[in-house]
Amino acid sequence: MTKRDSQQAGRLFHFDNYFERGEAVYGMVELVQIGEIACERGYEIAPHEQSCMELSCIVSGSGTVRVGDEELAVRAGDLVFNNAGHAHAITASDADMLRFIYMGFHFTALADRTFAAMRTHFLSAPYHIARDAPSLLQPFQRNIDEFYARRPYSAAMIRGYCEEVLISAYRAFTGGGDPVARYAAGRAPHSAGHTVYAVIRHIERHLESLGSIRSIAETLNYDATYLSHVFKARTGMTVQRYIHHKKIEKALELLSRGSLTVSEVAERLGYESLQSFSKAFSRAMGYPPSQHAIRESLPDNE
Repeated sequence: MTKRDSQQAGRLFHFDNYFERGEAVYGMVELVQIGEIACERGYEIAPHEQSCMELSCIVSGSGTVRVGDEELAVRAGDLVFNNAGHAHAITASDADMLRFIYMGFHFTALADRTFAAMRTHFLSAPYHIARDAPSLLQPFQRNIDEFYARRPYSAAMIRGYCEEVLISAYRAFTGGGDPVARYAAGRAPHSAGHTVYAVIRHIERHLESLGSIRSIAETLNYDATYLSHVFKARTGMTVQRYIHHKKIEKALELLSRGSLTVSEVAERLGYESLQSFSKAFSRAMGYPPSQHAIRESLPDNE
């Protein structure tokens, strides 16, 4: 990203913080830029050479990221790292807008001492990409919020979020983002409890990209029938019911944040259609998701 891009048309909005050298040092990173942009359909951020490393998290929509001569299709939930010294361009698709959060940075000497392996991996290629890594979105957005609000101890919070984002990105790029505990059913006195905990953690960590109950069982190395039986016996609800509960809980969080439309929330949470999401939400909450923002804005006494 460059300063010039922030002045061009074709943006629905652009929140950008740009720092001079030495102005924004947070632990293992020195920030050059941090911000969020929503591009109109077909809009291109023109090719430019990266003066720093840049990590981008796709919030919604789709498009392409071009690094040198290689073009990468990206969509909501994807994470892309671009190395310094390489040509770089971003284009929103013709079908929908492209919204993403980005962080331009250099590693500091602290990274050399404490995070050497991570720094080496980031620098090992012109780019890195992780598909469907929505867990990075939350610390990214919280970091942006700190720059908006500038509350007491913001510097400490920003450092924490910067390092969380980079460590989580490193895990996502290297396949170490979600080490799965492999429990063998029945081997330990508390194996049923371990089974339920493993399922709950997996659902919470992968809520936006969950497959079928059978695929969850296979990922966790369980028999699907055993997993379903133990989960129901221990929690009083089926696995599917728990997933439904967590998705509505997440939907309330996303809608309250106000940065996504109802359709975008439905897509983010993996519902087949807006109608199926609205039906599930209304059944759980007693009112449709379109009314949630209105209810959130009402005074407490209304």
